[in-house]
Amino acid sequence: MLLAIDGLVVDQVLIDETGRRVVHCSTDPGLAGWCPACRQQSTSPKERVVTRPRDVRIGPDRPLLLWHKRKWHCRVPECDRKVFTEALPEQIPARARITTRARRAAAQSIGDHLRPVSGVAAEMGMDWRIAHDAFVAYADEVLPVGPPPVRVLGVDETRRGKGRYEVESSTGVKVWVDRFDTGLVDLDGTGGLFAQVNGRNSAAVIAWLEEQDPDWRAAIKYVSMDTSATYARAARLALPQATVIVDRFHLVALANRAVTEYRRELAWSRRGRRGRKVDPEWAQRNRLLRAAESLTEEESAKLHDAMRAADPSGGLEKGWQGKEMLRRLLGLAGTDPDRSLIWRHLTDFYMYCADSEIHQLRRLAWTVNAWQPSIIQGHPHRHQQRTHRGLQPHRQARRTDRVRLPQYRQPETPDTIRLHPSITPGANQNPQALLTLTSPFSLASRPLRYSPILVMTL
Repeated sequence: MLLAIDGLVVDQVLIDETGRRVVHCSTDPGLAGWCPACRQQSTSPKERVVTRPRDVRIGPDRPLLLWHKRKWHCRVPECDRKVFTEALPEQIPARARITTRARRAAAQSIGDHLRPVSGVAAEMGMDWRIAHDAFVAYADEVLPVGPPPVRVLGVDETRRGKGRYEVESSTGVKVWVDRFDTGLVDLDGTGGLFAQVNGRNSAAVIAWLEEQDPDWRAAIKYVSMDTSATYARAARLALPQATVIVDRFHLVALANRAVTEYRRELAWSRRGRRGRKVDPEWAQRNRLLRAAESLTEEESAKLHDAMRAADPSGGLEKGWQGKEMLRRLLGLAGTDPDRSLIWRHLTDFYMYCADSEIHQLRRLAWTVNAWQPSIIQGHPHRHQQRTHRGLQPHRQARRTDRVRLPQYRQPETPDTIRLHPSITPGANQNPQALLTLTSPFSLASRPLRYSPILVMTL
């Protein structure tokens, strides 16, 4: 009655020096001595042992359970199990230090009440991995067997902690668990984050996709991702019918990083130190990354005054303008823009980056150039992964740089217009197609390559 655990009999309840209840209990005589292998009851005890299974809170506190149980000899000649210990498979399984209902309570707190795993584990007095495994088992009971129907698939990586080895419970084989997971998101429907694949290499993503139903894969029309060669290869091989589009959030993040890097180089070039509160560009560092239309007139005036005071050459203001030009180009998504309008914004952005002589903008232009077909394909749609990134741990912001694709071209479809044909290096190449830029900080520069059609239109 006190514990409500079938098969466990309470023998004595004491109060320790801290005021906590100590419950001494034993196994019900009717359930004691049954061999788990041959299902025969033994009459040959070996020794007594005491275990301390952790349970849920009962009343004002969580009592300390002292389970006095026995080890038994199995005298059945045909049985391979010679010695066994008393256990309650449904309530307290063999070798378990936590009761089944305590695991269940932890899983419900995580899944139904949206509490963090670390907080539940600390409250229940269990390890983080035990609480997480309990939640996974609880979720498997209610989650559908297969993924939901997806038309627009979002792919991005998530850092989940340190890499380590784990032993698979089914095979007993030690496997390496990568510190990154690949999250698969339904960007067009209500599926949300429906799968996480351990690892961020193309082999892991391809293997997971190939395990799914062919009809489910055929229904995917678009794959949204960042500028990752790994995921581009996975989409190309596992989903050949899908169109790869670059997520706008990641492109804007690259533009913001270019502005931040220029601001930091400016501080070291002019002052020989990091930025401080007294520096005008450092004081406005957050507004440099905000959208121009979100600034009030007063905030915009302060920002431009700070940029001119920090860099009289205009480099910082050029970097900020380049970022805003890319945002205006990406802002055409979902508006059913005319191809000529996309072409005009691309032309303005490329030539502005070339004329600015800022290597951060040149690098940004190279990235846009390499992924231009995927960027153009994404303009009819407004799907992006930004709304789903809150599902990822905060450590995602401190991830390491990924391998970038130097030149990726998606197979053409009949409705695709080649706005930026490739240039084959050689003696017959148009000399005007090479625009060489130099950095204001005397950094190494390389030629910026553009299409002859782009140059001739000017």
